[in-house]
Amino acid sequence: MRGWQVPAYPLPSSREDTVIQRVLVRHGISHDKIMLLADGIRTAVARLMPGTPREAGRPGFHH
Repeated sequence: MRGWQVPAYPLPSSREDTVIQRVLVRHGISHDKIMLLADGIRTAVARLMPGTPREAGRPGFHH
């Protein structure tokens, strides 16, 4: 789903290369919405796995 943000939490300095993401789900949320979230996470992980953003060469917004 667009606009969802999942907080990321770094671990202590001995494990700072690992990041944990926590997702809180409200009681009563529909199975369909959970599946949309799961699909979004799968898509994001697949996109991030190569290690470099697809748009790394594209200029971004600069202040």
